[in-house]
Amino acid sequence: MTTIGNAVLTGLQYFTIIYLTGLGGLFSERSGIVNIGLEGMMIIGTVTGAYGTVTWGPFWGLAFGAACGATYALIHAVATITFRVDQIVSGVVINLAAIGIARFLSDIFFGQATQSDPGAPHFHTINLPLLSKLPWGLGAAFQGMSPVVIFAFLIVFPVSFALYRTRFGLRLRSAGENPEATATLGVRVATIRYAAVMLSGAFAGMAGAFLAFEVNDHWREGQTLGLGFIALAALILSNWNPKRLMAAAMLFGFAQAVPLWLNNAPIIRLLPPQFIRMTPYVVTIVAIAGFVGKVRPPAAAGKAYEGGSAV
Repeated sequence: MTTIGNAVLTGLQYFTIIYLTGLGGLFSERSGIVNIGLEGMMIIGTVTGAYGTVTWGPFWGLAFGAACGATYALIHAVATITFRVDQIVSGVVINLAAIGIARFLSDIFFGQATQSDPGAPHFHTINLPLLSKLPWGLGAAFQGMSPVVIFAFLIVFPVSFALYRTRFGLRLRSAGENPEATATLGVRVATIRYAAVMLSGAFAGMAGAFLAFEVNDHWREGQTLGLGFIALAALILSNWNPKRLMAAAMLFGFAQAVPLWLNNAPIIRLLPPQFIRMTPYVVTIVAIAGFVGKVRPPAAAGKAYEGGSAV
């Protein structure tokens, strides 16, 4: 029974990673900048977040990972907004370069290129009063929960408010739909897009930091395992809506928990282990294949804006 609770807890942790990263992609793509570099920004967040946690503690580790993710995202912003480089090409370069940069930083931070020492500090955990008493082992999922998981559930409210109830959100969505018309209203499209891309890097870097020190206890090379791309798939499945993104991130998050905790369940254990490890990626492919024709991305996403790149 405890295994079920642990699987739910793991699913919630991976939901947090996917949802925060997906929110980053939402800001960027709502402004008109496609960001497939989320994986690379997460990678930067893992190594810098782990270093910040070991040096200053978990809160500052999370903040440092977010700040470094935003700084790294600035490269994507300069390339795509100022120099109008193809957004897909820039994102691919961001992902590839992050692997080498993470190794370089790890060698500086930890004295070794592929991992840090285990035992990074953690946030004080929280027990949710009523949910922690659920039967059949489910209560274990809500005992010793990281506050970052709760933060991920609560942040949907300020994000939704910012997108749909503020001037910044209106301008951001307008820049992603029709930047030319937006510019005629005196809005600096490039400024809005720079802010959106840097926000995407901050959210992805924060998710990477959480993965490194809260989920895996330390940084190691390759620990993102394509979660940035899964977050991008969740974003597409949600039709670029923060509330629907929660449901998509929950689906993919729990798909991650299956091969980690439920491989000995009565029916699942009859399957070859290779099939079980494929679960998260199969779920992603099936979900996208079934719904991709029903989504509508922002009209200007992926298109270079020729009306000016001055911030």
